[in-house]
Amino acid sequence: MGDWSVAVGIYEGRNVPAGPGMNNARRVGVGPRHPIVRWVYHHRQAAADSLHKLVFEPISTLLTWMVLGIALALPATLLVLLSNVLALADTIDVPARFSLFLNELTTLEQASDIARRMEQRVDIAQVSVLDRVTALADFGVQTGLESLIESLDANPLPHTLLVEPAAHINASRMDELADALTNTPGVANVIFDTQWLARFETSLLLLQRLVIGLGLMMVIGAILILGNTLRLAIEARRAEIVVIKLIGGGDAFVRRPFLYMGLWCGVGGGALAIGLVIIFLSLLASPAATLLALYNSDWQLQGLSFIAALQLALVGGSLGLLSAWQATTIHLRRVEPK
Repeated sequence: MGDWSVAVGIYEGRNVPAGPGMNNARRVGVGPRHPIVRWVYHHRQAAADSLHKLVFEPISTLLTWMVLGIALALPATLLVLLSNVLALADTIDVPARFSLFLNELTTLEQASDIARRMEQRVDIAQVSVLDRVTALADFGVQTGLESLIESLDANPLPHTLLVEPAAHINASRMDELADALTNTPGVANVIFDTQWLARFETSLLLLQRLVIGLGLMMVIGAILILGNTLRLAIEARRAEIVVIKLIGGGDAFVRRPFLYMGLWCGVGGGALAIGLVIIFLSLLASPAATLLALYNSDWQLQGLSFIAALQLALVGGSLGLLSAWQATTIHLRRVEPK
């Protein structure tokens, strides 16, 4: 039964009979102790006893840690990657701008006249004219298709107006401006250049909620798995629990070692999750840097910070305590002396 019977005797303030493995100090009878001293002693003994049992059962302990570690590492890794994407998106500074493609028959002089009229509007800050010759040359340089473009009989691109709205324009006024630009004579098509950014931000919001939902499901699964492990531990020590209750130990006293067992399991799983996240992010760092370099960005993938690692360990410990409390509350009621 371990040291539970000894602890109950000390809790009640009785003399503890000497056992074959006890030293002289433990054979000395002890009188009633202060409640705080008893409380500290019980917790220290329960913590040490629970850790001792886990250490001397390395295979089952490692399996439990692996289950919790994987359950915590997956959403933690996704959250770190999502935070990197959000931080990278914040560095993108794309001004709101409309691209107006004019009719094919519109001349450059007519395009400049349309631009001057548009600049008189209070909701437009600036209008730039991009002639079709320059646009085609820029397209060839950016795509590397200069030779193909030179072989074209005619320029397929129209003159383009780049319209920058005023800074004070809100979303509703932006829609009104888009309608007004679309109905402008000589304008064939209007493209709002920052629509892709709005779609990108919406996709990030969807991904964020998906990660949170996946993380909650993994956490619930970890709680149920650890709760089942503690249930088996309770059943394995049923005889000890019955004896403890017969000699005066209450449910809180019996529950204490299992709470610490859940805490150690949770902290161990959190520590393993930290290692898994660090390893996975280190494997992604080099390919991510190469990909960003192709987009002319020097952004570096940010790993797991010290605060985030500490939070992950605390989350693991909290989940272990929650699982242990849930399992002991349900199953200890079924273990009663007859």
